[in-house]
Amino acid sequence: MPKNKITNNKLNIAIAISSFFPSIGGAQVTAHNLASYLHEKNHNVTMIISWKNWRKIKNEDFSYRIIPMLPGHQSLIGKKIIGGIYSLILNKYLYFLTKKYKFNVWQSFGTYPMGISISKFLENKNTTHIIRTVGYDIQKNKDVNYGYRFDQIKEKLIIKWAKKCTKAIALSESVINDLLDIGVKKNQIEIIPCGVDLSRFNSINPNVKQIREKYGLPKNKFLYICVGRNHEKKGFNYLVDAFNILSQKKILDNKHLVIIGDKVNKLKKQINELNLSSHITLIEELGIDDNDDYYVPSKSLIELYKSSDACVFPSLIETFAMINIEAMASSIPVISTNAPGCKESIIDNYDGLLSEPGNAKDLAEKIDQIYSSIDLRKQLIVNGKNTISSKYDWKIIGKKFENLYYTEISNKGE
Repeated sequence: MPKNKITNNKLNIAIAISSFFPSIGGAQVTAHNLASYLHEKNHNVTMIISWKNWRKIKNEDFSYRIIPMLPGHQSLIGKKIIGGIYSLILNKYLYFLTKKYKFNVWQSFGTYPMGISISKFLENKNTTHIIRTVGYDIQKNKDVNYGYRFDQIKEKLIIKWAKKCTKAIALSESVINDLLDIGVKKNQIEIIPCGVDLSRFNSINPNVKQIREKYGLPKNKFLYICVGRNHEKKGFNYLVDAFNILSQKKILDNKHLVIIGDKVNKLKKQINELNLSSHITLIEELGIDDNDDYYVPSKSLIELYKSSDACVFPSLIETFAMINIEAMASSIPVISTNAPGCKESIIDNYDGLLSEPGNAKDLAEKIDQIYSSIDLRKQLIVNGKNTISSKYDWKIIGKKFENLYYTEISNKGE
């Protein structure tokens, strides 16, 4: 079939993801943005999510269709006997969905469990299946106890089935070796990073004074923002230690830090022990604004980004550091780390600063460097905005997914 005919066809796309809204993370945001983009391009999109998430949002209004995966998917797929029975029933369910909605592309998020289940279902079928990694499904880090693959049963299933996909999407160069490690071939791998809706960021212009008052943040101090769930891999404890170093050096008085995310209140003990409570504010996860129509990040979070003077993201490992590009899109300078998934989104001293992972002293130096040089901040902001508009705007990222679907369908002769 001629390629120009293929690229004009309307596609019927199934996007399968275990954890979806109301949970919020990089995978959920990307799946939602992808589905919205594809719908705008007149493709038929069906989002298949866990039964648990579906029950919570089944009455919400999305531009695309949302249907549930069979109950028990996450817990039963790895079981020996009952798992086999469950897989048989699941395959019949997926066959029913395929016949009903005429899917010609399957996009799964995560090797486990969705990627495995879809690969099993599509075995020996001439149908395009793209797996997009999410992080814990593919990466391993013993130091912070991070990764599904430390579970031998999950590891075995991932190695057996993930490589049977048509293409595997790595969010950054750092993930390629992880995919090769589970048997995915190099010619199966495509790099497509996360993206942001730059026009949405540009449309939000908060009153900085009012936003800071709303969250009890100091009006006249240099404000650093850090966003993410409080997991050991995020390195938040090193960020608190870095602020302690600044305090010991007597250069903290004009600086303040706000950390936003799930379970960040667990940092209170460390903060109180170091007498930093007057310099660090903790805000539990903001979630989605009531009238925000599932735009992510929420208007409230973008307002907080734009009411801050700089962003610090001290993660030890990511598939891709979404926070870094959200901060760039908000026109604030970014400090991150030279860690997998973080270093790919920043060119050091061009559109951000990179510190050594887990090195509180180096991080403290970068934090003070941003504060001390207005020229550096201006340079990083301008270059960061250019990086977003040229590489990470959702118009660019969405098109990469769409082009990949057309290419693989054409290669299969569908």
